[in-house]
Order: sequence, then structure tokens, then C-alpha cells
Amino acid sequence: MSTDLSAVDELFAKRFEEGLTPALAYAVVRHGEIVHEGAFGTTRLDPERRPDADSVFRIASMSKSFIASAILLLRDRGLVDLDEAVAQYLPELVDQPPYSPDSPAVTLRLLLTMAGGLPSDNPWGDRQESLSYDAFGTFLDGGFAVGREPGTFFEYSNVGYALLGRVVANVTGADAPEGAERAFVEAELLGPLGMTATAYDVATVGPALVPGHVRRGGAWVELPPTPPGAFSAMGGLHSTLRDLATWVGGFTSAFDAKADAHPLSKASRRELQQLQRIEAVTGTLSVDGPEPGVGAVAAGYGFGLMVDHDARLGQIVHHSGGYPGYGSRMVWHPDTGVGVVTLSNATYAGAYDQAMTATRLLARAELDAGGPTRWSTVVRGLRPRVDAALAAAIERLRAFDPEGGESFADPRLFADNVELDVPDDERRTQLGAARDRVGLPLGGAPYGYWSRTMGHAFAVVPAERGRYDVDLLLSPEAEPRIQSLRAVAVTDATADVLAAAREALAADTPVAAAMRAFGDPELIEAPLADEPGRPTELLVVAGPTYWKLLVGQDVTLTAHPTSEHDRLGYLTHALR
Repeated sequence: MSTDLSAVDELFAKRFEEGLTPALAYAVVRHGEIVHEGAFGTTRLDPERRPDADSVFRIASMSKSFIASAILLLRDRGLVDLDEAVAQYLPELVDQPPYSPDSPAVTLRLLLTMAGGLPSDNPWGDRQESLSYDAFGTFLDGGFAVGREPGTFFEYSNVGYALLGRVVANVTGADAPEGAERAFVEAELLGPLGMTATAYDVATVGPALVPGHVRRGGAWVELPPTPPGAFSAMGGLHSTLRDLATWVGGFTSAFDAKADAHPLSKASRRELQQLQRIEAVTGTLSVDGPEPGVGAVAAGYGFGLMVDHDARLGQIVHHSGGYPGYGSRMVWHPDTGVGVVTLSNATYAGAYDQAMTATRLLARAELDAGGPTRWSTVVRGLRPRVDAALAAAIERLRAFDPEGGESFADPRLFADNVELDVPDDERRTQLGAARDRVGLPLGGAPYGYWSRTMGHAFAVVPAERGRYDVDLLLSPEAEPRIQSLRAVAVTDATADVLAAAREALAADTPVAAAMRAFGDPELIEAPLADEPGRPTELLVVAGPTYWKLLVGQDVTLTAHPTSEHDRLGYLTHALR
């Protein structure tokens, strides 16, 4: 790992010290393997036994990713259609009245994404788990509340996932549907993956079971185990850190090109992890702690998994579990393959925030350890072509003779649109003016490059008297060529501009005071932009935050939006 794992240990130690659970276990995972683990407390109050990677806890709603995987496995086999009305698989729902006369049918897809219009049902749903197949059918015959137009809003529903479990039971159980959904998950997912410690029926677990607890009257009380039933689809599985590392690894491996023996296709595993239904957009502001700075997250639901799109780290996938006697969470970062799983044995007392924070710290350390290439992780399969195109473009900018007869847009390197978009005479004029400002590029992209999309590269290239900011985009042809090339000459800042900038940073203004709260401001002296006739734009870094300083007739200081932080991270690295 690329980070000091003692920081992870400290997060969970502090959580355990809050006294919310008799036992807490956690593991750092990478590509399906446990690379670090820890535990606190005891699995039972008498006799005492510390939990480990093979101790079995109920994982509660983390079970939803298993039933969602089962639905997609059936979809891939042609046995269900995600966009078919769920009533086609559950006859009890045929007479369920719609929310309104023109409401769409509630489909499997809507239930998978928590958009079926069903109201949230925690903690009621936890107490329904042991319902028999027939008792659940009686419940469905009586109808149930629908509180919103299906397909319009996210709202977390255990009933929705119990319905999905019943679909699996009906499709796979033929004349014996009782427990068929559980048998299908165990036979078609857990067995092939070697997850032998994971089971629905607590009676099969044996001495590795960690009993659940609740605090009553100031003392811990052990709760009796709950047998499986019709609601187990939403939260009935028991598992270990070791088995869950395998489960998480199946999701992270879905993004690489290697073949594997997972029973669910990589395409379907990626589908489970896509943000299908938005829940909320959250901004964060922290002046201390493990992640100081400004951040933003767009959060929602995939299929049985929560999905965050984070301004700092990109995609983060996770799900928590809460149940009488237990609390759990699994979190992973697909781009790096790192994640954290944590299990606790007290009601809703999982180390939820700690698992997320630990994963974020691990992912950031992995990205930072990547050197210059870390700025271009989004390129993926096109990286060799982007590397070659960028090198060729820089050499073209250095060696091209504006006074010669050859066209700049050599068709071996540039797509057909390039000369149509910027005629050759105009390109020659631009290149001549840029060379007048900063001279020739010195060659290469020594600081790597930043990528906005798969075929994009933005690179800082040193020049004789300043630099070039080179921005290119490849075409989608079978043999990609450059479809767009922009090279902006940027000169060094003048002494007057830098003096005005330092004065503004030291001023007693509300914006400057807010900036200094994050740390001593560092002025990056190389301008971000210095177009003639416009204010010079400078970058200021204060702790983990980025600020824009415009120096012209007036001087203004503003915070950069979080959407710019990735690009600014590259520029800070390149311009220091």
C-alpha cells in the first residue's frame, strides 16, 4: 500500500473507543485480497474472543448487492427483463392499484434503483425477515403503500428488495419457491466464488458466529439469531471480512481487461456499479481532520449499491448494513482497486464514516503514488495513442517552419477537420506569435499530462522564455489522429504583478481570511493565463484548496469550484 496504514488503525480505534459495540473488525482490501486487518473488543461477552477475518457477522443491507447480482444473472440468461412490470413475475401484484391513472408500471429496474415509489421502511423491514413465502404472499395480496410516482425519485425501500427476492424465487423455484432465492444466491454466486463462510441460515454458521448485541439498561444484551425468510433478500446474509474481500474484488476486477471466473459477467458487474438514480448532491467544507478542504459529491443508487461521484477522487462504490445487533459497511474505489470492509456486533453501530474516510485516504495515497501518470488515469485503453500523439504534436510545434511551404496539419498526424477548423495561414500566424512570446518548446511533457476525457491530454511544456500549455483531443477513428490542437504561450509573471498578488494575499479581507483558514497560502508564480489585454491569472494553493487571483487594474481573489480541482492539482505539480 502507498499510505501509512496506522492512520486507518487510528480511525477504527477511535470509533471503538466510543463504546458503541462489543466488537469491531475491519480489513483493507486491494483487488480482492486482504492487505491489512484489525479488530477490537470481543465476539462474545462470556467467554471472550477477539474477532478476526474469519469471524461471521450478519451483514444486513449489504445483502442487497447479492440479490441484485442474482437478478442480473437471470437477466443475462434471458429469464427476466429489467424493464418488464414486476407484476409479470409476481401474480399477487396484478391487482395492485397504480399511484395515478397514468403511472408507469413498477419494473425490476425501478425496484433495483430504489425508485419504485415505495416509502422508506427502516426499521420495520428488519422485523419481517422470517416471513414465510406464503405469509409474504398474504401481505402482498392486501396491497401496500405507494407514496410517489414510480420512476421519479430515490427512496430507500426494503420491501422493494424483498419483492426482487420473490422474483428470483418464482423464476428459479418452480413448484417449490420457499427459500429458492437464497438457494440460488448460494449455488450460483457464493459457491463459484468460494465464499464458503457466507450464508443466509444462521443455524449453518457454527462457532464462528459473532452474536448481535443491543445496549439495554446500561448493559450489553445478546440478541437471539433471526432465522431466514422472505425478507432475507434485503438483509439476511452473514459473512466474514475474508469472504467480503472476495466479493469486493469481483467488483473492482470488473474494470480491468483480464478474464476471470466470476459467475456474473464483467459488463453486468460494471452495470451494478453505475449511478442509476441520483439521491443528493452534497458540498463539504472542512478546516481540519483527515480531509481538510472543499469537496462535492453526487450520490445515488446503482443496482444494490450506493454510488458516489466525488470531485476529488472520482467514483466510489459502497453499501452499509444496519440490523438489530449489527452494523457493517463495504467501500471501494474502482480506479485504484482499494477498499475497506468493517463489521460490528451492535445495533446500527457500524464504523460507517470511518470505512469511507479510510478508503478515501487509501485511494488518494494510491493516486498520488502514481507519479505524472496519475493525472491521466481516465485515458485507460487509449493511453499509448495519447502518449504518442502528444509527443508528436510537441515535436511538430518545435520543428515546423512557419515560412516553409508544408501544411502544418500533416494528414498522417491530424484529422481532416483540423485545417477546416483553423486554416493553415491562421495557424502559421498563431504559431509565429507564440514563438515571439516564449520561443521554441524545449520538447516533451516532463510533468505528464491531465486528461478530461479518454482521448484528451493537457500538458505543460517548458519553452525558452516561458511555457506552452498544449491541449489536444484525438479523433474516434480506428487509428486515432489529432482532431484538435491548441498551444497557448504563457510568459513569466512580471515583478509588478507578483507584488500586487502578494499584497492581496496579505490583505485583511473576508475572502483572504477564509483562504488562510485552510493553511498558509502559496502563490504559484507561473501564471495560469496571461493573455495580452486581460488580467493575469495566478493560482494560489492554501492547504488542499485552490484559489484564483486575477491581477489587472483591480485585484480579485475567488475560490475555484471543485470541478476544477483535478486539473489544478496537475497544474500545481507542473508549475511549482
